[in-house]
Amino acid sequence: MKIQISSEEKYTVLRPDAEKLDSSVSPLLKAEIVMLNGKGVKNLLIDLSDVKYIDSSGLSSILVANRLCKSLDGVLVLCGLQDNVKN
Repeated sequence: MKIQISSEEKYTVLRPDAEKLDSSVSPLLKAEIVMLNGKGVKNLLIDLSDVKYIDSSGLSSILVANRLCKSLDGVLVLCGLQDNVKN
C-alpha cells in the first residue's frame, strides 16, 4: 500500500491508496501517523476516498491519529467516506 502525503500550511493530508484498511495495511498507516506526529504535525486530514472497507484494525489507526492530534492541540478530519466505511 502506498500513502500519498501532502503538506499544506496548516495541515497535512494522508491518502491511503488501498481499497481495504485491514490488518494487512493498517500498521503501515499507523506508523506513518506516528512518524508525522513525532515531527510535530498536529492537524491531519485523512482522505479515505479509495477505501471501500475498514475493519477494527483500520479504525484503531484512525483512533490513534485522533488521540495524537489532540495531544498536540490539533484536529483530525476524515473526508471522502463511502457509505460502507461510514457504517
